[in-house]
Amino acid sequence: MSTFGRRALIQGAGAALAGRAVGLDGSRSASAAADDVFRWGVASFDPGPDSVLLWTRIAPGPTDSTTTLSWVVASDADLGDEVASGTVEVGPDTGWCARADATGLGAAGVWWYAFTSPDGTRSPVGRTRTFAAASSERLRIAAVSCARFADGGFAVYRALAEREIDLVVQLGDYVYEDGGEAARAHVPPHELLTLDDYRTRYEQHRSDPDLQALHARHPMVAIWDDHEIAGNAWRGGAPGHDEATDGPWAARVEAALRAHDEWLPGRTEWTEDRRLRAWRSASLGPLAELIVLDTRLWGRDRQAQSAAELVEDGARSMLGPDQQAFVSERLAAPDRAPWALVANQVMLHPLRVPVPSEAIGRRIEEEGFLVVDGEALNPDQWDGYPAARDELVGAVGGQGGVVVLTGDVHSSWAWEGPATDSGAPACVELVAPSVTSGSFATRLPLPAAVAERAISALDDDLSFIEIESHGYLLVDLTPDRVQGEWWYVEPADAGSQRFGAARSAPRQVPM
Repeated sequence: MSTFGRRALIQGAGAALAGRAVGLDGSRSASAAADDVFRWGVASFDPGPDSVLLWTRIAPGPTDSTTTLSWVVASDADLGDEVASGTVEVGPDTGWCARADATGLGAAGVWWYAFTSPDGTRSPVGRTRTFAAASSERLRIAAVSCARFADGGFAVYRALAEREIDLVVQLGDYVYEDGGEAARAHVPPHELLTLDDYRTRYEQHRSDPDLQALHARHPMVAIWDDHEIAGNAWRGGAPGHDEATDGPWAARVEAALRAHDEWLPGRTEWTEDRRLRAWRSASLGPLAELIVLDTRLWGRDRQAQSAAELVEDGARSMLGPDQQAFVSERLAAPDRAPWALVANQVMLHPLRVPVPSEAIGRRIEEEGFLVVDGEALNPDQWDGYPAARDELVGAVGGQGGVVVLTGDVHSSWAWEGPATDSGAPACVELVAPSVTSGSFATRLPLPAAVAERAISALDDDLSFIEIESHGYLLVDLTPDRVQGEWWYVEPADAGSQRFGAARSAPRQVPM
């Protein structure tokens, strides 16, 4: 497999983007005024067969008055062949972020777009796409997760900006809520608690030129995990949240999700009780449907606090009854596309990590695992919610064509299953590595190669494991086959990109 140099440009339609908007080398031809007004670039989200959400943010004005931006979508990078246009209001209530639903676009198209401020300043030009409405022979999707800013550069995003793909699925931990610094310093330098805190952290992330390049080139569907709010969050709290010092949990959640909704908009809905309903389904054309889960806040009960609790009480909810009913309905829908891609935050397949001694067990428990019968289980994954997992697997059934896309665990895996009541694997689960966040290997008191062999020996369902490298997952779909590819990139160097592994299978036969 070939690697991609930091300044390489893909050929074809994407080459027209070079030298315009956000170039893949970080350069921009926009004026200094545009660099100032639209300093966070542009982005697009939740595309369909004829529409896409467009995003930008402007620098706040000297007063709190709102500003009207105009936007345009065209079929060419010069924006000469206009196909849609409109206006959008931004101001302090939106965090100065703009979202516009561009509708009436043609199916299976590549589109260019930009915003313009009232004084005529134009934003960088972004590129996006819509999905096919009729036949479709191929779909290429990248999955990313876990990008702690302080842990290093975003070269993974740069490498993805250089690929020709249809969609990026962000599986959570787009930002982290902690303070501190390592390779880079977090802004603000303290733990995030308020709306201003969360907004400022998103501003910092989106100031990164590699992340801007990714957003300017590919549309994204995003869902949060815990670190967009607080580590190991559940619907009623988080281990590190103390209401006596940190304030009401509900206020923190609303602040965190409001900032997420401003910077990573989707076709989501705020409920009357100020909850953000982000679980949803999106058509990716006739070939696939994307089912987005919220395994973190909507219906999750508190994680088990001890091995005894984990064993004795397996009835904890992960999704909640309404979200579970929605997922079951979509998976069983008679009009479902050949492929159902399930965007899922935490590992679905049972994960057993052997614990060879009490001393190692104590060290593993310090990392948040629980030791049961000589094996370490993570109570924050679906392992901590076995009844909920059984219900989801039962909904999947044995119909084939279900691919679960997972983040969270900072490592790469390919699983067959979990199994249905008949013993046949219900689905394929593909797990994306982290963009920057510390690898799974750092949580284990064993060398990575030793741990990989020991875990593989316990589970015949596991066809690939790599627990050290950063990178992204590429999923390639045809009507009859899925292929998962793992690509690895050093956080500071997009030119380090290398091919890791690939696993493929026909639609009715797991990997």
